[in-house]
Amino acid sequence: MKSKDFSVKRKMVILGAGGMAREAAWIAEEISQRSPSLAWQVIGFWQADPQLIGTIINGYPVLDPTQLDGHGMYAIAAIGQPAIRQKVVKQAIEKGFSFARLIHPDVVLDFNTTSMGDGVIICPGTTLTTNITIGQHVIINAGCTVSHDCILEDYATLSPGCHLAGFTHLEEMAFMGIGSVTIENHHIGRQSVVGAGAVVIDDIPANSTAIGIPAKVKHQ
Repeated sequence: MKSKDFSVKRKMVILGAGGMAREAAWIAEEISQRSPSLAWQVIGFWQADPQLIGTIINGYPVLDPTQLDGHGMYAIAAIGQPAIRQKVVKQAIEKGFSFARLIHPDVVLDFNTTSMGDGVIICPGTTLTTNITIGQHVIINAGCTVSHDCILEDYATLSPGCHLAGFTHLEEMAFMGIGSVTIENHHIGRQSVVGAGAVVIDDIPANSTAIGIPAKVKHQ
């Protein structure tokens, strides 16, 4: 495996050590290779599991969170589950970290009309059109489309292959499963889960799980 380049100045810790965290490290590498002026120095993964601390994942060390001082460094929360992501972000704030954004260079995005909070991850193969609002610590995974006038509140999550029609509103910590779809002008409530492959044609209330075509609430 090739060695990592630690010559750049902006230091980043990736919160998590699972698949999403490895993808985030790769996105940081892609940004650094294609845009050296925006390069990141990933110093390692944040993971509290004592069995992982001190190991190496994809060339990066797994760090002990209790030993980290985040002042002067950035973090990115690469954890799929919104509730766990929120918990770890709060811990990183207590350690003094600021928060980066990781947007893969191949993402199609209208920066002129899109607002975006800190801690956002947007993976390759994704297109965001116009007049979109994205909160803090949102994850938009590979191969998604987000149409005009959508709102994704803090900690909202799009799994790979999601497609949001215009005026879709994902409230805080809403989670869209792999390949799920919305039609125009609907709300997905706070902390709700839309199952893989579901098609949302009605609003989904808060704290619900919706599955199927069309999506039906199975738990509330």
